[in-house]
Amino acid sequence: MHILFLELGVGRNTPVIVKYSFWYMTMENKKAVYACINYREAFCPIKLEDRSICLDGDIGEVLGEIYKKIEEDI
Repeated sequence: MHILFLELGVGRNTPVIVKYSFWYMTMENKKAVYACINYREAFCPIKLEDRSICLDGDIGEVLGEIYKKIEEDI
């Protein structure tokens, strides 16, 4: 089974609640991918770069673009 840990808008002020947990769980599971969408704070540890997708941008705009792409492909 593949797992996506999708983080939306978690900044550096409270990383212990979500960010660090997602990083740890991704490192522990070779079939996991970590993804984050965050304005000016999209980053991941170097150890996870090969299994991470970090998008720097406004969450609403990024998700809107993803939705448009899905609609085009249907």
